[in-house]
Amino acid sequence: MPRARLTALATAALAAVTGLVAIVVAPPIASAESTNGTGMAYSDRTFQPFTASNGLSSKYHVYAAGIPQDHAAGLVLQFHGDGAYEFANPTSSYSLGGPSGIVAQARSRGYITVPVRTPDSAGEITWWENGSANADYVADLLTSLEAGYNIDTEDIWLVGYSGGSQFITQFFLPKYSSRLDGGGTVVFGGGGVPRVSAQPFASGLVADLPMHWYTGAADNGTNVSDGYNAVLDAQKGSAWYSAQGFTTDLESPAGLGHNLSGTFGAVLARHLDDHVPNNQVSTTVPTTTVAATPEPTTTQPPTTTTTTTTTTPPQVTTTTTTTPPPAVWNYTLTPTRIGANLAVTIPAGISRTTFRVTATQGPFYVYNYTTRTGLRTLSIVSSLSPNTTYNYTVEADDEIVGSGSFRTLP
Repeated sequence: MPRARLTALATAALAAVTGLVAIVVAPPIASAESTNGTGMAYSDRTFQPFTASNGLSSKYHVYAAGIPQDHAAGLVLQFHGDGAYEFANPTSSYSLGGPSGIVAQARSRGYITVPVRTPDSAGEITWWENGSANADYVADLLTSLEAGYNIDTEDIWLVGYSGGSQFITQFFLPKYSSRLDGGGTVVFGGGGVPRVSAQPFASGLVADLPMHWYTGAADNGTNVSDGYNAVLDAQKGSAWYSAQGFTTDLESPAGLGHNLSGTFGAVLARHLDDHVPNNQVSTTVPTTTVAATPEPTTTQPPTTTTTTTTTTPPQVTTTTTTTPPPAVWNYTLTPTRIGANLAVTIPAGISRTTFRVTATQGPFYVYNYTTRTGLRTLSIVSSLSPNTTYNYTVEADDEIVGSGSFRTLP
């Protein structure tokens, strides 16, 4: 069970000097496993670059302003859904931003929050594609954070949404559970069984890492075109970890689908409070000056989300088009030995065109997409098996404009 980590946070006055932040003060903490890291600023910084030892590169945000420095701090690592809307829009109240968002709720409880962007750079970026190598990337980033901050390794939380949830339960935790001494997980909209060989779980970690699933009861595949059943995936994932001895729970609110806008921070806060008894939330959230590297962002959060893997559906933004797609499009599909190329002329007014390939048996599928129009080639480069028959669809926004089957080359 978690050691007594009293986190009664005292309200502090805002600093009189412009640019400084309110400091949250806490009493001494006993019995934490401290990394004693130094060198990283206790400030808020966005779009920070990081390259791992395996050569993968990406970016992360860090929210450490106002976190007490007289003891080891808890850490929240957050993993976005497919497309990375929440990472690209960290101030949006959809997930990370606002007084009810993940950052504010974690900060008021003394946690440093680090949202991480997947190293994936092809198509709609995901965590689960190349998931094992991405887990290596996150492990190296965690090492860097522990060297730069005084982190309590008994209080590290993994938080994910959709494809980010899949990454936590299917790749990172099975492969790198040894990097944690305690804390917890909160996974939203998915969180299936491991897809890599699980390393033995330490008995101390099993006892001190409660695992929480939050997937709407209506997130069952009936309202998405690909039929992905996220709640079933969450049921299977939670059952698997329960069988390993972890304390697990699955919350499935009635009528709630895959769009969980505005719920992430409150759910996380509830579990942080449950895990650390007598936790008193500070009434003052620090006012911060964020050092940011500008990146392009979208203006609206996704309204319908799915992901694409053996267990994860793609996150899709449904957009009203100015030009209705025709009933059938002209295109040329050319199979390769381990992939396929789709040459297609996309009419003006189409927001997103998707080339989706599915197995004739089983849940496997992959896809590529473009938001451009005109003559385009969408390729599945190396995800298929030789001499194998696959089904495919060509999708214009929410409408299927072509379908059939093909066989890869021997």
